[in-house]
Amino acid sequence: MEKREIQEAAIRRNVSWIEVVERSLGDFGNDRLTKQVMKAAGQKCAQQILTECENILGKKPETVDELIEATNRRRKETLNIDSLWEREGNSAHLLIRECGCTLVKAGLAKPNPVHCLCSVGLIETYFSSVCHGSVNVEIVRAIGQGDEVCEFHVTFTE
Repeated sequence: MEKREIQEAAIRRNVSWIEVVERSLGDFGNDRLTKQVMKAAGQKCAQQILTECENILGKKPETVDELIEATNRRRKETLNIDSLWEREGNSAHLLIRECGCTLVKAGLAKPNPVHCLCSVGLIETYFSSVCHGSVNVEIVRAIGQGDEVCEFHVTFTE
């Protein structure tokens, strides 16, 4: 893919656009619509992360253990992040000390309660890629909701 230069004015316009969309979803949309829109956004990110995990493992992850291994390797080796997924039975847990969203890291979005809903779609899609049963994601704490950390708890049926 060809690398393109993006003018600062265009970046500022995109930052404003994202902010208005998220604020409008929170202010004018209904809760169900807001959750569905942000979940869909997270699903798209999950597909990109799953491709990266497949490259790390040299194959598509087929089990929760392989999925967690690949994402933890991605977090350590590619992103230089020390917070890792931990599994206990049919649940997994992640605690992170700073927002992991690439839009936030790039300065294109700010953590906020609506933005954080994207994580549900991302994590649900991620675990559903290897689970044949239900996957439930709980945002325990989130920086975008005013907490000091983000914490996610996932229960699943393999």
